[in-house]
Amino acid sequence: MFLSLSWLKDHVDLEGLSPETIGHELTMRTALIEGLVDQRVGLSGVVVGDVVECGPHPGADRLKLCRVDHGAGELASVVCGAPNVEAGQKILYAPVGTSLPNGMKLKKAKIRGEASAGMICAEDELGLGPEHDGILVLDAALEPGRPIAELNGFADVLFDIDNKSITHRPDLWGHYGFARELAAIFGRELKPLALRDDLKPAASAPILQLASDGGCSRYAALCIDDTPGRAPDWMRFRLVSCGMRPINRLVDLSNYVMLELGQPTHPFDRDRVAADTLGVRSARVGEQLTTLDGELRELHDQDIVIVDGEKIVAIGGIMGGAHAEVSDSTQRVLLESACFDPVRTRRTSSRLGLRTDALARFEKDLDPALAELAVRRYAWWLGELSPEAVIHSDYALAGEGTAPQRRLALDPAMVSRRLGMPVTSHEVQDALGSVGFKCAESSDTPGQLDVDVPSWRATRDVTLPEDLVEEVGRLIGYDRVPDQSPSARLVLGQRDPLPALEDALRSALAGSAGFTEVYHYSTVSDRALELMGWTDDGQRPVLSNPLQKDASRLRPALAPAMLEQLEAWLRHGERVRTFEVGRGYRVVDGEMRESRELVALLASRDALDARDVVRELRGVAEGLLQAVGRRAPDLERVAPRAGEPWFHAQRTAVLLRADRELGRLGAVSPEVLTRLDVQGAAGLLVLDLDALVADEPARSNYRPVTRMPEARYDLTFVLDYDLPVSTLLAAIRSPSEKKLAKRLRHLKDAQAFDVYRGPPQSAEQRAVSVRLVFQAEDRTLKAEELAKAVDAITVVAADLGATLPANSSASASES
Repeated sequence: MFLSLSWLKDHVDLEGLSPETIGHELTMRTALIEGLVDQRVGLSGVVVGDVVECGPHPGADRLKLCRVDHGAGELASVVCGAPNVEAGQKILYAPVGTSLPNGMKLKKAKIRGEASAGMICAEDELGLGPEHDGILVLDAALEPGRPIAELNGFADVLFDIDNKSITHRPDLWGHYGFARELAAIFGRELKPLALRDDLKPAASAPILQLASDGGCSRYAALCIDDTPGRAPDWMRFRLVSCGMRPINRLVDLSNYVMLELGQPTHPFDRDRVAADTLGVRSARVGEQLTTLDGELRELHDQDIVIVDGEKIVAIGGIMGGAHAEVSDSTQRVLLESACFDPVRTRRTSSRLGLRTDALARFEKDLDPALAELAVRRYAWWLGELSPEAVIHSDYALAGEGTAPQRRLALDPAMVSRRLGMPVTSHEVQDALGSVGFKCAESSDTPGQLDVDVPSWRATRDVTLPEDLVEEVGRLIGYDRVPDQSPSARLVLGQRDPLPALEDALRSALAGSAGFTEVYHYSTVSDRALELMGWTDDGQRPVLSNPLQKDASRLRPALAPAMLEQLEAWLRHGERVRTFEVGRGYRVVDGEMRESRELVALLASRDALDARDVVRELRGVAEGLLQAVGRRAPDLERVAPRAGEPWFHAQRTAVLLRADRELGRLGAVSPEVLTRLDVQGAAGLLVLDLDALVADEPARSNYRPVTRMPEARYDLTFVLDYDLPVSTLLAAIRSPSEKKLAKRLRHLKDAQAFDVYRGPPQSAEQRAVSVRLVFQAEDRTLKAEELAKAVDAITVVAADLGATLPANSSASASES
């Protein structure tokens, strides 16, 4: 949000204070100022000019030759193409050498053979407004040569406010609230607002009807007879500086009052409101409204709507309807000023994906007293800008909402204790009184204060004595708090093992494994789950107030969101290696259950067989578990669970340790890949982090490094697909027969390193190559010992149905 310095000066005297000083003090005491925008810098050199002469250009029908007095003693010759330029006008002139806000630096030029020195400027060329239909014509009383920086509302200084620092302060969503803060900070007087005091509420037209569902606590409507017209330039330029688009006087004034007081208003074309009747109620399912942005909106029963006798004319607190919009033909206006329920308006906005400046204020829970105040302020301004406007002296008022009343007991001694410095009762009362709080000595408890909270701070902002302590602290200055080193006993804390495990897994995957970490929202769309083949089994939690209407469910697992992005990722690369760490949410036996998991996705456009991807993922899983100090798990082929339809029906395995499931890995179902329009193959590794953190890390025991050489043998076995390779390796490492175990006592390792499919094996078989490592602690192993060990391994394999290929032999090496 932007604040205009000249606008603030309308409400409080800031003479002698630089913009930098004001910004610093606001940051230290009120709200973070993220930056200053000094429009005077970009408009340096632009001055008031007097068009002394204006005649036709001899070489162009649409151009004119002008002579401009700009206070330099010599008239400047300027070629101008604006249709509205005439002799005798006061205009804004940019001389040669001026750099305009759009980056253009003016030079002497010849235009159709005539010399031109400088430019007569339109408002858009100076960054003041959107119009380019003609030049900007100024007040005839201005003197030539006067810098634009001295003109009210033209060159301003803007404060860029961090909106997050004022979300709890509804009173700071308008210039007058910040003026009140500045008056307190610098000890200046806050000027009272000029209002139409002759207005009074009455039971006359329009007729107002408020439903009893709590959607609107206060509603005021004022009738005005006036045409839209054009707002004065200074007002239009202020609106543009603060991010608003000028439209016409009636609408611009509504926006101006909102930016001034923080209270939105809305003008309706009264002739388009049926029967002079307005009502506020909840929408009915199936009702629709075309809003001012031209979009047809589907309404729900929680939406607050404004209706006349026949139809909906606005969505309460968010946006008006196109039907009752103020246009050039408007003759009569019905001005709305109301206080809407903050929760319901925000929910409607989230569901519709529609945010407006009005909503940004209503969702903060506005003071109901502002509704009438804004009506009186609008009426006063309109009387100043359009004296011929007829403003009805009675306005309609409905609703029981009134200025909230809150009294808090405050002990000045508590203020001193909480702030860590001595603060007197007099200082407390001065600080609070400077921003509208009323303090009095308590009649019940001597030494304490009874503090009446002003209505603009009493909705949800100041509710506790501690809030008053904060007010005193920021207003007298936290820089007064004396420096004091904290004194406390340091106790070595213990880190939660789950985050430590997650960090270690992230490092391993993003490091040597070459994966990229991704993040997704905790919500997922129904479409994504349908693409995965997930049926609604009642386990998907549904949000009652989703941020996006197409993502109303909490994700049951991390895989759906990652797979939904797979096709887009593969469009930008041949391989995908991504992972995510997060939570999945499911409803089990009527209760919400969270699961903490890691999901790694590996995919390739060129992979023809998903088994290649699964085999690579298995290596990733073993390396990952080794990196976090866990032993390699056992793998057992299983069918996918009902809650994981994205896994392949025949190429899915569970990672086991002592019958405890640590996770799953497998190929992605071909049906899912087809629905996702993904070419190639993909696999998923899912680790249950809660189970993994409970798994005991492998203990590291020191053993002296032997000086004896290793002997390595490579054997190839032919085995059916029904026999997992992990089962074969487990049997080789730990044979059940004592005789075989004795022969294999020097076997240090056995790992599969290659798989071959094709002739001469049948379609139900594959050839798996296994590397065997033998080593004795005290001697070099003899060939006879190694031969007996190899024979024992072939016996173990044969018992499982794995055989050596015909005409095969073991290859050996030593190191």
